[in-house]
Amino acid sequence: MPITEIRDTLQTTITTDDTGFGYATRKLNIKDGFRHGILSIDVFNDNGGMWLKTDEAYPNNVAYQLFVSPFPMLQTAEPWGLNAGLSSFAGSGQMAGEPNILYKEIGITDLSQNNSQQADKQWVTRFPNNAVSAMPTNAWYSPHLYVTLMIWNAPLANVDAKFSLFIRVEQKKVGMAESSMGQYAEFLDSQIKKLANTAVIYDAADIDGYTFPMWKYGGIRPELMISGTTALRYYNRVAANANQEMVAQDALLTAFRSATTMVGFDEAFGDAAANLPEWITLMNVEGVTAGPIRPYPPPLKFADNGNTLMF
Repeated sequence: MPITEIRDTLQTTITTDDTGFGYATRKLNIKDGFRHGILSIDVFNDNGGMWLKTDEAYPNNVAYQLFVSPFPMLQTAEPWGLNAGLSSFAGSGQMAGEPNILYKEIGITDLSQNNSQQADKQWVTRFPNNAVSAMPTNAWYSPHLYVTLMIWNAPLANVDAKFSLFIRVEQKKVGMAESSMGQYAEFLDSQIKKLANTAVIYDAADIDGYTFPMWKYGGIRPELMISGTTALRYYNRVAANANQEMVAQDALLTAFRSATTMVGFDEAFGDAAANLPEWITLMNVEGVTAGPIRPYPPPLKFADNGNTLMF
């Protein structure tokens, strides 16, 4: 399979809006009809560090997010940053774990309150990290890549952005159906989610009781007791000439369906109204509960020696 090396740059001057947000994107065209797999990816900041607004004092943090994806990146409604207050930013790009993200890099600079031009601390994180990005990680089908840069700086600031990219791509020719389906799936994945909540929140005092649903209330799971009438049919010894209530086939099928009814995780298995626990199915009479019995079984075929032929 051929390996293509993509070298490109994103170089421009971005003017932030009234909220201090700036956006730039660049499209890289590649071959159509291939499955593209990233062997490695490297991004270099040619500015050497974070951008700071230099024409006036700006006692706040500045940050950027850089994306490589099959389709352009858009803002969500998710806040992000080191913490609430001055270190928090509005309108993050999509999470790095989204399927349409091939590469994401973020950088944050914590500016000094005494000297707004002096960067006290800088954080730069990448997904995937350097170790993972040196091996095959992601694949896509769309015949293009988008490099998207989002910045957060002072309002109405002119920010010089300079990034260089080096991407090694392995390409494999695929059929039209696979290529079309892959491109359509990536187009759907690129549709933005404004807000997402993928976790379940528990009170710290309840963690032990919630780690497995069966133990929500502690102790064993509740069990249903079988009714006396039903137990009589299965367990009681009766004389050969004693009268015994017979169960119709339809009634037996209904009972087994009730015993296997789905219930909540903190409820007893079976049907509480009919007093039919799920373990009653252990005494299942297969020939009866499997369904209606054929009125005329198939005829038997015999070989010349009298053995029954199996079909």
